[in-house]
Amino acid sequence: MKKVVAIIITVLLLISVSVVQAEIIPALDLERNSSFYSLPGPNLRTFGWEFSVSEDLAVVGVGIFDLEEGLYTPGLMSPHNIGVWHLGELIYSTTIPSGTEGKLIDQFRYIEIDPLWLTEGETYIIGNTTVGDPFVGNSSLSRITTIPSVTYERTLISPSDSGFTLPTTETEYYRLGPNFLVIPEPVTILLLGAGGAVGQNES
Repeated sequence: MKKVVAIIITVLLLISVSVVQAEIIPALDLERNSSFYSLPGPNLRTFGWEFSVSEDLAVVGVGIFDLEEGLYTPGLMSPHNIGVWHLGELIYSTTIPSGTEGKLIDQFRYIEIDPLWLTEGETYIIGNTTVGDPFVGNSSLSRITTIPSVTYERTLISPSDSGFTLPTTETEYYRLGPNFLVIPEPVTILLLGAGGAVGQNES
């Protein structure tokens, strides 16, 4: 019994240290250039992008572009639905609130979420509703960079007035839109491995 307790304490200490040291980073970075900002349109639809991951990732925050330049006041003017799809199925959704409740990081306003696990080698779509706030639009992907474990595959939109739904129509004119915060693979492995070690010693 003492051995089990000691193992549990050790695991908890390792998890605490690793979580503190873990770097939470945006999956996508966008070059700042106000000439490519687009005004919000009148039609409720979903703009998004498809991406693949080359290692296991934990998504710990989701957010959307928040323009805080020119005539726009800080914060989002409207709440927005945001979701993640895998193989056509919605696996996560929530609402980004209006105002400044979300945390602004590099032009995107995020809210914290319980970890959403993305699997190495899989492809996903992230999208958000568009009415009420400006978005970013441009035909050049040179303004977009992603972390090494995330590959931007293509821009997808839903039909006009389709509401919050899986975006499936590909367009060369990218629209942003959504983003997410991740914890890279090493912490994910530690968390899963720690749980397995405790379970084996309890049996």
